Amino acid sequence: MRPRPSLQVSGLLLYLLTVVIEAPVMLLRLCLVFFFVEVPLRIAGDPPLSIVLLCLIALAPTLWSMFALISPAGSGWWWRQYTGGREPSQRERLAYQDAVERLQAESLKPLRLPSSWFVVDEQFPNASACGDSLMLSRGLLETEHPGCVLGHELNHLGSLDGRINLALNRLVIHQAPRPSKDPEDAGRPSGERRIIRFARGGLALRITAPLWGRYWRGREYAADAYAASLGQADKFADFLEINALSDDRPIPFIALTDTGHPYTELRIDRLRNYDHEPIPQTARLKVRPRRCLARDLLLFFLLSWVLKKKRITHILVDIEQRMTVDG
Repeated sequence: MRPRPSLQVSGLLLYLLTVVIEAPVMLLRLCLVFFFVEVPLRIAGDPPLSIVLLCLIALAPTLWSMFALISPAGSGWWWRQYTGGREPSQRERLAYQDAVERLQAESLKPLRLPSSWFVVDEQFPNASACGDSLMLSRGLLETEHPGCVLGHELNHLGSLDGRINLALNRLVIHQAPRPSKDPEDAGRPSGERRIIRFARGGLALRITAPLWGRYWRGREYAADAYAASLGQADKFADFLEINALSDDRPIPFIALTDTGHPYTELRIDRLRNYDHEPIPQTARLKVRPRRCLARDLLLFFLLSWVLKKKRITHILVDIEQRMTVDG
């Protein structure tokens, strides 16, 4: 049985906020569905569709996005087709399997491996997790130590990071890639293009971009710590120095941007100074879990109720004493 992903309350709350802010997009989609589906039916004299069915059609992208948090089914095939990925070759499978076995030897618990993985023909060493699937570049599998990057990505798969990433991608209706520009696009009115672009979604992602940037930077540090706990601290630091450090650029007001990766030098510094402890017992590894907001609210209301009840009891006792004195 595969281990379940660990829960990130902050990520779920931020996703809920994003869905709420996306409400204007949902309303526009509902209007478009009514105009292009319901109105032609009424003109043709056919029986109208129920409002529930119209809402389901309009909210289909949002519901599909929410479903990703429950099950990432279907994400691997679509992601592979959209990125132009392919099946791994025999030697790529051997390199992947060797890296997994080395990482598993450093962990007491079974690693949460992807349900599927594919290769993208890019020379630059890169990897990414989305849903329950993993993308590896050909350049990464050709390096000497793909295990350090794989250990980093396994933390995203072992948490809700992959599913939250998939859910955010599904909020936007992505345009299918085309080999050439459609000549009809140039003749469309500007207003129509703006309406279609707005209806595709992404309003909430633009508004909450700084919050998501901060969240993902924290999750990158957590994934680095997990890779380090699997004995990959020095190897991963070397990997970042060779392949990422030279690409770092100053980011003005980084807290106001959607930058999802921390400064590479700071990541290397943490990895170099990682406290090499024995094999960890939990999957959160050097990352202190945040307090659960639901638990805090429950304790707050419970304490308020107890204090209120205690206050009422004191009032009743005081009234009873006064009645006794008056009697």
